[in-house]
This record gives sequence, structure tokens and C-alpha cells, in this order.
Amino acid sequence: MAKFSLSQVLIIASAAFIGGMVTSLFSNPSSGEENRKWLHDSTEELKEKVKATGKEFKSKNLPDLYEATENLGLTDDDLLPED
Repeated sequence: MAKFSLSQVLIIASAAFIGGMVTSLFSNPSSGEENRKWLHDSTEELKEKVKATGKEFKSKNLPDLYEATENLGLTDDDLLPED
């Protein structure tokens, strides 16, 4: 059995997905205008989902620096350089 790297698997999966999409677009009974509208609407929806997921991931995984440093117990004198 052949072993594939992750990049090879992703390329194969992407090519299969795109091939399936092209085949389904050419073989369905809808007009070209309807297909283009559906494709546009679907990609816009996907784009919004990806943006929302990215914002959610960022807010969950990156700490707020002001909140994170608030409980360090440092005073202004601790932060000023000594002369």
C-alpha cells in the first residue's frame, strides 16, 4: 500500500472535489445563469462562515493582553527604569 504525504492527500481531495463540482454543474438541468447565481451565493455564504469561524477561533485562543497583564501585580514604579 502506497503512503501519501499530507500535501498529496490534500491535492487529491481538492482535485476530486473540484471535479465533482464541475461534473454536477454540467450535468444538472438548471441554466447557466441559475448555476452561476447558486455558485456565487454559496461561495459568499462560505466566505462569511470562514470569517466568523476565524474571529471565533481568534477570540478563544488569543488572550486579551490588557486582561492578561492586569493581574501581574506590577505598579507604575516597577515599570519605570531606575536612575
